[in-house]
Amino acid sequence: MAQFAIKDAGNIRMTSNATGKVLFYTRALNKFNFKVDSESVYAKAKGSNYIAFDGAITATITMEQEVITFPQLSLILASDMIEGNADISYNTIAKFDGARKITIPNVKFLSNSVSVYEVEEDNSTIGKEIKGTVAQSSNNLEFTATDEVVEGTSAIVCYSVSKPNVKKIVVKDEASASNYRIDADIMVKTAEGKFMVLYATFFNCKAQRSIEFGLDAENPVNFQTTLDVLPNEKGEYVEFKFVEDEQQHEVMAMFEEAGIKSRKSK
Repeated sequence: MAQFAIKDAGNIRMTSNATGKVLFYTRALNKFNFKVDSESVYAKAKGSNYIAFDGAITATITMEQEVITFPQLSLILASDMIEGNADISYNTIAKFDGARKITIPNVKFLSNSVSVYEVEEDNSTIGKEIKGTVAQSSNNLEFTATDEVVEGTSAIVCYSVSKPNVKKIVVKDEASASNYRIDADIMVKTAEGKFMVLYATFFNCKAQRSIEFGLDAENPVNFQTTLDVLPNEKGEYVEFKFVEDEQQHEVMAMFEEAGIKSRKSK
C-alpha cells in the first residue's frame, strides 16, 4: 500500500453491547482520538532494567463535536435518556394591576411552587418577597398581593408546571449506561491522490464518569466524550481495515459531491 495521510475525524456508529441496538450515528465529529498506554515491568540485573514484561493495556477514545443529538448527550453524561412527566421551573416578569393582582395566562401551576419578588427596572435585580395568595382561575395563574403594592410595580413570578412526554437525562450516583461497540469509517488519501476508507471497530467501550459540561455565551459548546476501551472476550481492543476504491461508501459520495474524484486503481 502506498504512503497515505488522514485528515478526517470520521463518522461513527454507537451500538449497545447489551441490547444490540444502535444508540446513534453521527457525521459531525471534529476530533476523534484513540490512545493506548502500557507500562512495562522490568526484572533488574545489577540494578538496571534487564528483562521486560508487558504491563496491562489502558486505552481511551476522546471525541469532540459541537453538533450532537439527545442520545449522544446521554452518553456524555454516562446516563440513559428516558421520556416521561417532568416538573419545569419558569420565571415570568409581570406588573401588578390596580387590584394588586398579577395574572399569567395559560399556566397550570404546581401546588406550593409559586413565589413572587419585586424586580427593578433591569428585570434582573430582585428585591423583597411579596406576600399574597395564589389561585388557579380556569387556565390562568392569579396572584393577589396581601402586602401593599403600587399599581404598575414589576415583579418576577417563580412557579413550576408539570409537562408530559419530556426527554430526561438524570445523572445518578451509579452509571446506568451500558458498554458500547464503536464502528468508525475514516477517509484516507494516498500519496497518489487516491482515496480509501479506514474502517475501525472498537469492540467494548465504556463512557467515563468524568464529566465537564461548559456553556459559553460567545462560542458553540464543544461537547467532549471520553470512553475507556476494554478488550472483548478474545482480548481484542480494536480492528483496523483499509478498503481501497470504496465507491459505495457514503463518505466517498460526499467527496464526489464536493468535486473531488477518487482515482481508480489501474
